[in-house]
Amino acid sequence: MTATETAPETAPESPRRGRFRRPDPLVWLTCAAALGVYLLHGFDGRLTRDLGVYSYGGQQVAEGVAPYVAIVNRAGPLGHLIPGIGVIVGRTFGADDVLSMRVLNMLLSILTVGLVYLLGRDLFRSRGAGLASAAAMLCFQGFITYATYGPREKTAMVLFVVVALLAMLKQRWGTTGFFIALATLTWQPVFLAAIAGAAVAAFLGLETGRFRALVRIAVGGAIPTAITVGFYAAIGELQVFLDDFLLINARYTKQVSLLDSPDYLWKLMDDAYGWSLWVFIVGSLAQLALTAVVVTRRTTRRTPRGAALVGTGVVFVVGVLWSLKAFNGWPDAFFLLPGAALGIGGVAVVLARWLPAKVALVAVVVWALVATGMAVDYSVSNRDDTLDGQRADVDAVMALLPADATMLSVESPEPLVLAHKRNISRYQLLGNGLIDYLEDTWPGGSMGYGRWVGEQAPTVISVGSDQVPGWLAPTLENYRRVGRSVGWFWYVRRDVGPETLEALTDVLHDRT
Repeated sequence: MTATETAPETAPESPRRGRFRRPDPLVWLTCAAALGVYLLHGFDGRLTRDLGVYSYGGQQVAEGVAPYVAIVNRAGPLGHLIPGIGVIVGRTFGADDVLSMRVLNMLLSILTVGLVYLLGRDLFRSRGAGLASAAAMLCFQGFITYATYGPREKTAMVLFVVVALLAMLKQRWGTTGFFIALATLTWQPVFLAAIAGAAVAAFLGLETGRFRALVRIAVGGAIPTAITVGFYAAIGELQVFLDDFLLINARYTKQVSLLDSPDYLWKLMDDAYGWSLWVFIVGSLAQLALTAVVVTRRTTRRTPRGAALVGTGVVFVVGVLWSLKAFNGWPDAFFLLPGAALGIGGVAVVLARWLPAKVALVAVVVWALVATGMAVDYSVSNRDDTLDGQRADVDAVMALLPADATMLSVESPEPLVLAHKRNISRYQLLGNGLIDYLEDTWPGGSMGYGRWVGEQAPTVISVGSDQVPGWLAPTLENYRRVGRSVGWFWYVRRDVGPETLEALTDVLHDRT
């Protein structure tokens, strides 16, 4: 890393001509480091409710059921489609569904780390900055958690955002819009931040052709959007798509502001990110400072790189503002992670200006080693095998029931995933406003839905909470609670017979 590499750009350069034309071994090095970290984390972590939603959606896609048609969900349809690809590929080779989805999720995470290196390198014209950025991205503990314990929609969303930022830097506006649309079709809140950043970068980085650039962004984004809408229209499920993708979020979702309970949310973030939360904070502050500095320098902000730096900062700032309005848990910070990682890359650039080149290089290498070492320590010390126990419980229960046993999930898709069962209805998640959607869309509301469940008489009802919802209580009079697993409670229909009920109670008691 030299002073020339880290100097601010003062003259226009072709946005399509990279400074680094030869294959860069650091790309492969960062990806290899990520692979090692994630493999050490393992694939047997607990299947939680939220992870179960996307795992179930992926299985249904593999069975030929479109996203949203099998389960009501407010995130984007690609959150189901991408795990479905993992299931399809895994089944081709005889692999387990959950493992297949998690391996795919890991590959997406590895690719993200490598692309963050490229983005930091090209944005700052410094391999040292790229390495510092990639090391920061690698060490974020929450990202490591979902890298192999997914699938979760936000992992793919981060990848799409990073690709969009790279395309924005190269001023490939159609590609930028295309990947912004993919990110939005994965997790809708990212749209405002990403489109604002792209628009600012186009406005600042071009002397002429700004309108044409905006049109290309729109056209690029329209392609995957039109394909998605056309697909749902073709299969007769357009209203399902509109409800899940737009209506539920706009009318029913009850958002939690980052400012509503900062102490509680800080604890959530601290539990999920640990020491890497401080990396996130430092990187975030550096990102904000870097954006402010570039904005004040006209000669810099009007260059392709300067405009991309400002655009990246806008994505980050709008993301923070959105979090102040709606922040439902630590995974919602995912789309801020690339900006914070680039902030660490910016710190490396500053060090290169203040320190001798060799000292700055040593500092970056030491940081990369420390970050990777801490990531390895987290992966090893937080390795989990809860999934093994969840599998054992499901296998034991289903072995005692008829092969054609049916199942209903109430806030607990995990047993459906592990038993390879399809829920008897689209409704599984009812929290955070979804119960209101059920009230408005099901004949007779939630009580009518409860009566319908009783009429269907599923063999098994799994409930994600110790407290039974009121609409389900009358139906459960015909069921017996036979035990619990990690994440849900088992209720089995009494007419399976007292011997079977006792056997189920015994096996679940033994396992817990």
